Amino acid sequence: MSALTEIRELLRCQYPEVENLLESASQTILASANPSRIPAGTHLFRESERCRHFMWLLQGTVRVFKHSPSGREITLYRVKPGELCVLSLQCLLGDEGFPAEAVAETELYGLTLDQREFDRAIDDSKEFRRYLLKILSRRIGDVMQLISEVTFQRLDLRLACVLGQLFERSSGEPLLITHAQLARELGTTREMISRILKEFEYQECIQLSRGEIHLVSREGLNWFSRS
Repeated sequence: MSALTEIRELLRCQYPEVENLLESASQTILASANPSRIPAGTHLFRESERCRHFMWLLQGTVRVFKHSPSGREITLYRVKPGELCVLSLQCLLGDEGFPAEAVAETELYGLTLDQREFDRAIDDSKEFRRYLLKILSRRIGDVMQLISEVTFQRLDLRLACVLGQLFERSSGEPLLITHAQLARELGTTREMISRILKEFEYQECIQLSRGEIHLVSREGLNWFSRS
C-alpha cells in the first residue's frame, strides 16, 4: 500500500463524510492536498492573521481560544481528528482575518489545501460545498452552546463539568493541570478557580496538591455539575 493510499484510508476513517469526495470526480481535490506535520506548541493563527490553508486533521489536537482586553483567555473549542476549524473556514470563505488564536496542543499531522486549491474546490465541486456547509452548521451549534454556558451558567458548574470531562478522559487518574490553566480554559481568573476548587475540596469531591488535582468523589463532582 502506497503512502498516499494509507493517508486516504486514514482520512476515510476520521472523516466519514469525505467518502463522496473520494468516490467522485471531486477526488482531484484530495490529489492536490499535501501531507503536513506541525510541531506541538506552534501558533497556527494569531488574531487578525489571514488563513491561507485548509486542513483535514488526521492526528493531534488544536486549541482555539480568545484573549480579552484584560489579558484573560477562554477556550472556544478544540479541533480533533474528524473535525474542521470553523473559524478558519470563515476566514477562507470570507477572505478575513482569524478572529481568535489557534495553537497546536500536540504534534499535528494532516492534509492541507492551499488557498488556490481550496477556492478551486469550492468552484468545481458541489459535493465539497455541501460537505463544508454541513460542518459549518454543526460547529455553529457548538459555539452557541458555549455562549449559553458562559452567559447563563455559574462558574462553579462550568468548572465541575470541565473537571468531570478531564477525569473521564484520564480514567480517574490525577489531573496534571494548574489553576491558571483551568482559568484560561474558562475565561476567568486564577483566584476565582482556586476559590472554587477549595470549595470542591471542602465538599470532599477532589483533593488538591501542587500541580495536580485528585478525584475523591465522582458523584459529588457530578452533583455540582447538575445543580
